[in-house]
Amino acid sequence: MRLRLVYVVAMMIFFVIYKVLDPLGLESATKQTSAGLFNALTAPFYGAGDPDSHRHVAVVEINDQTLQRFGTAFPLSYTRHVSILNQILDAHPAAIFVDFRMMRELPGESLDSFTPVIARARVMNVPLLFARGEAGDGQAALPPQLRPSQVYSNGLESTGTYPLVDEDAASEDTDAPFKAVNPAWALYAQLCHQGWRAKCNAIDTHDFTRPMVIRWGLAPDPAQDQVSDLRESWQRDCGGWLFHSCTRLGAASRLALNYLFFHSKGSVRHFAFYPLVMGAEQLGHSARDAPPGSPPLSALMTGRAVFYGSDIRDQHDDTIVPLLGRIPGVVTHAMAFDNLVTYGPRYFHEPPEIAQLGWLRLDKAELLEALIWLVCSVALVMRLKPARRGEADETYRQSPETHHHALRWTQGRRRRSVACALAAAVTVALPAASELSPDMLMDLVIIWLFVTLLFIGAWAMPPRRPASEAPGEEERGLTSQLCFLASLAAIGFALNEAGPRWPNADWIGLLLLWLAAGVEEEQERNRFVQPLCRFLNRLIDLPRDTSRAVRTRLAQFRG
Repeated sequence: MRLRLVYVVAMMIFFVIYKVLDPLGLESATKQTSAGLFNALTAPFYGAGDPDSHRHVAVVEINDQTLQRFGTAFPLSYTRHVSILNQILDAHPAAIFVDFRMMRELPGESLDSFTPVIARARVMNVPLLFARGEAGDGQAALPPQLRPSQVYSNGLESTGTYPLVDEDAASEDTDAPFKAVNPAWALYAQLCHQGWRAKCNAIDTHDFTRPMVIRWGLAPDPAQDQVSDLRESWQRDCGGWLFHSCTRLGAASRLALNYLFFHSKGSVRHFAFYPLVMGAEQLGHSARDAPPGSPPLSALMTGRAVFYGSDIRDQHDDTIVPLLGRIPGVVTHAMAFDNLVTYGPRYFHEPPEIAQLGWLRLDKAELLEALIWLVCSVALVMRLKPARRGEADETYRQSPETHHHALRWTQGRRRRSVACALAAAVTVALPAASELSPDMLMDLVIIWLFVTLLFIGAWAMPPRRPASEAPGEEERGLTSQLCFLASLAAIGFALNEAGPRWPNADWIGLLLLWLAAGVEEEQERNRFVQPLCRFLNRLIDLPRDTSRAVRTRLAQFRG
């Protein structure tokens, strides 16, 4: 009994060391790599079930082509910014965010030049916000001309999450308990209280306090073809794809394989962004290959939230997303806004924190992982074999009972396979139920077949049993073990998509940890937990051994 208890304690210590204390950043590295893998798997399916996908947001950017076309350098003059904003307002957008921090007067120009465009936006009932800078960094408020329209514009945090609101963010213009720290939430909240009430229904700020885990979309806006040539982009170039498939499942498979085996090589392919993106110099142009007199491209902004910013590399306002490459900050804000419109209060977010012990923060995901680890450890320790076992009788292996055991597995395999197919159907249906669309049916069928094979490999195939062992002492082979872990990952992914929507990267490391720590034989020496078990046993026996040694020495001294 003590041996079993020591093993459970050792497993929990092992969990705390590698999952909570995180020596050498092992857990952090696991989260980063698994986050990239899940981005690869989910990006092609983002927005698949929304018929209005790609119609909520657009990006107008200042890039190198813009500067060349305008014959100027960065930063642009205030007169040029006002002209661009007026062109955007001509299209009657839903809202505008200006991702340029305008803190001072320029030579020969005044911030008063923005007053007419701000007044025009107010008359049109179009929210117009200006970037103030990051909250919590002591950023000064914008000058008086722009101060009523300012909003914080935090980038991604070190954890890769996107904060929406902050209870401690200073704001001189509102007494609300939560202050917007990013334009995505600020625009979303204003639109939901004005013209988009039918899309948002009633929203409560308390439902949006957790930092967002942005889901990155892969499929570019169909209207992007009118703005730029996408034939050279990765999403549209299917010439080198297996089976020449441009389906969502094909894209997910290719991204996942590239990330698993070639993520360190990088990619020379150009990725088109998910939101509609055009240069500011293109607002007055007609669409590509459009006849003369066609409406300008600015008409594509109608009814969309427009994020106006820069895509110039030497501004360092960008982030690297695994597999998707460099994402400009303005596109990140636009993608976060689209996540809010797509998911509403059920956006993907960090798990709530439950306690903080000094520098150590514990959240609900880690608590759930610890409970699962404890349950699995107790279940595993009940299967541990005795430390010493007599040699099995050679005649046992030829006994009728052995043949009966194999026959029972054969007869029950069909029932197990049917159960695996049904369980796989439920697993696939859980995350797809809310975003199901006709064009996804074939992809879902293929995914269901793959998950079914995983479940059969994990639970329907007869386990491997060493020749010297008795029935009931079976263990999983390597293939079955891998299928078992992959099927658990599929179940965890489905439950998370349908339920809490926490980062999948938080729990994928648990499966890898189990593969490293799980045991089938108590006496195996190539496992990480066994040395810890021996250490705990010696620690428990130390007082007894010390007392025995002292008594022996005393007896020798008296004698």
